[in-house]
Amino acid sequence: MRKVKWEITNNFKVSADFKEYDKFTYECRDDDVWVTTEIPATEKTSTKSAK
Repeated sequence: MRKVKWEITNNFKVSADFKEYDKFTYECRDDDVWVTTEIPATEKTSTKSAK
């Protein structure tokens, strides 16, 4: 399987209940299988680095 997509999603709540998630989509071309995971985002991955 290989990772084909990454994005930041959220739970559509506000204030203290708001939470962001790292959403990854994986694909296995041999078996035509797609898998999507959403894992709570850490502060490190949810902010852009200043380069």
